[in-house]
Amino acid sequence: MPRLDNPITEPNCHLTGDILNPSSDPSIQRHAQKGRNTSNRLWKVRPQKRASSLITSNRANARSKTWARKTEERQLKTCVKSAQAEMIAERREAAREKKERRLENERRRMENEYNNAKKSAQQLNLKKVGQTMKAMNKKQLRMIKKSRMNSKTGVVEFVGAYAK
Repeated sequence: MPRLDNPITEPNCHLTGDILNPSSDPSIQRHAQKGRNTSNRLWKVRPQKRASSLITSNRANARSKTWARKTEERQLKTCVKSAQAEMIAERREAAREKKERRLENERRRMENEYNNAKKSAQQLNLKKVGQTMKAMNKKQLRMIKKSRMNSKTGVVEFVGAYAK
């Protein structure tokens, strides 16, 4: 239905006069429903539309953006996206570097522990290992270590005798 009055400038505009009696005001009479409503709501005398469609469907109310403004908004959007992507990449890079540094520190620590333990380690004579172990007390037995290769870092390390 074409709008006959001035364009609607705000969402909650209303028609003046008594809307239950359309003949009371000629502006209401122009908007009045002809015949019966589909919904049988007799009190609705004018077409009920969303306020947003009333505002934007009219050319006077819906002025389109200029090309310059559209391009400016598009450029701003691309700048924001690129900045966001940069920030995400920086975060990933920082996390990767942190992980590398942690693994390197762990590898060096294991190497140092192994070298220090090797200096003070006592080699058991394989021929007399049974006698030696029987002569040891509990504390000395707890100190027995075996060497193995760490699968993660690739470094030889000392672990407990019964470690898996």
